[in-house]
Amino acid sequence: MNKTAFIAELAKRTDRPVTEMYKFVNEFLTLTTEVLTHEEDIVFVGFGRISPRKQNARLVRNPKTSAPAMFNGRTTVSFKPGKDLLETINRK
Repeated sequence: MNKTAFIAELAKRTDRPVTEMYKFVNEFLTLTTEVLTHEEDIVFVGFGRISPRKQNARLVRNPKTSAPAMFNGRTTVSFKPGKDLLETINRK
């Protein structure tokens, strides 16, 4: 499901205009980005935890040439699903 389809479904389920849901989703994503930029976790109890994670600089190899290369460190994002989410998606 892409962002447009997600917004349309959210608008349908909440009986709100699509434009209102579009603004809501964009603000949610903006706030999420800002919080992660400040190296804070976002926790939705039962759903999961979104956390910034540091990757250290290290020596890696180019898979095509096998030549060594230096990977510069960066911050990435990790998601750890919550118990309720895992139980729901694994129900048969």
